[in-house]
Parts: sequence; structure tokens; C-alpha cells
Amino acid sequence: YPKGEVVAAREAGIAGTGYTLSTLSGCKLEDVKAATNHPAWYQLYLLGGRDVALKTIQRAKDAGFSAIVVTIDTPVSGLRERDVRNGTKELLSQNILQMLPFLPQMLIKPCWLTQWLLDGGLMSFPNVQLKDGPMGYTEIGPALEQSVVTWDDLKWIREAWQGKIIVKGVHIAEDALKAIDLGVDAIVVSNHGARQLDSVAPTIRVLPEIVQAVDNRIDVLLDGGIRRGSDVIKALCLGAK
Repeated sequence: YPKGEVVAAREAGIAGTGYTLSTLSGCKLEDVKAATNHPAWYQLYLLGGRDVALKTIQRAKDAGFSAIVVTIDTPVSGLRERDVRNGTKELLSQNILQMLPFLPQMLIKPCWLTQWLLDGGLMSFPNVQLKDGPMGYTEIGPALEQSVVTWDDLKWIREAWQGKIIVKGVHIAEDALKAIDLGVDAIVVSNHGARQLDSVAPTIRVLPEIVQAVDNRIDVLLDGGIRRGSDVIKALCLGAK
């Protein structure tokens, strides 16, 4: 959706809640923060390496984001089966023979196609500024594999950010305790929407183990599987903040 993150942040502010912006955004982080009158967090990926991330962290700090969310559960691109069915890989290849079987599904949606082209076509990521400009859409897969986060990375991230740090993607008690040892301010129990690793446990199942291990020393948030208000109540009853 054109300027989707700006629109989402604005509506979150109107609804009276916060907004978390992914590094993998089609909008500049400064524009997103300016769109909301409520707190915004920046979800950090180390795409492009440490130097690129440091520049992004400084931008987030200058823009007024109140916390960094360090994502530890995305060592590879997720297997999005709809992308396989829709021929995303083939359409991105720019090889006309590979693209041909999938072109009709685009051409029968002229309004969508026009809107997509007017919005700039294939997106890039302005919050990942490389030497030759923003990272392109087709570069994400290899970049994720080269930017796996380790516990040692939290040290220089904290030094650069000097504000609240949240670790997203904790799935076992051992990682929760490690996060506490490194002085993070909160953790997010998350399996990345269950689309990174097949058959991964639901977050609501692993939440009690992590809450027990943390023992009120830091806030425990929960991500994923929320479809209705009763799901929120279940998470709160099991110890999520």
C-alpha cells in the first residue's frame, strides 16, 4: 500500500497505541516517526553490516524513536508459500521466459498495477543506506544470511543507542536469561509469525516457561497468534506484560 508504514503509524497514534517500524520498510524512518503522536520503536536488522546499522541507529535516535527492537529470529528469508505460487522469484528475475506464465495475473489487475507503478514499482529500503544507495528488494535474501545477530552485537548496539533495548525472537528460557545478563530492558516472545521456521512452537505455548525463568526481572511481551481480544487475555493470564 502506498506509504503503508506512514499510514499505519498515523492510525496507531490515533488509536492511542504505539508503533514499531521494521528496518525493512518502504518509508523513511523519519517520515514514519513524524506521522504518529505516540511512542514509536525501531525494529533493527543488521542488513548491510555494522557500519550501515550504526548510521541507521543514529537516524532513529535523532528522529525520536524511544526504543530499539533487536530482531534475533530471522537468519534467513521466510518461506512465503504464496510468493512461490505467485511466481515472485520468476517475476523478479527479469527473464521474460520465466516471467511469462505469471504475467497474466498482473495484467488482469490494471488498477493495482497502475497504483504500484505510480508508487515507484519494485520497492527499495531507504533505511538501509549502502554506498550506492538504498538496498534493493532483490538483495534482502543474501543480506539476511550475512547479518545474523549474535549476543556480542548487543554490546555495540547498546553503546551506540544508549536507550531502551528490546530483544525480539526469544523462544526459550535460556535465551531470556542471557538477555537479562546483557542488560536488555524487555524481551518479545516471538516466532516471527511462524513463517521463518516450519513447525516452530506457538508463542503462547513457550510463554509460561519464559515468564517463570524471567521472574519479573524484565518485561516479557508476546508477539504472534493474536486474532481477537480473548487471545490478549490468555497472554496476560500466562504472564505477558
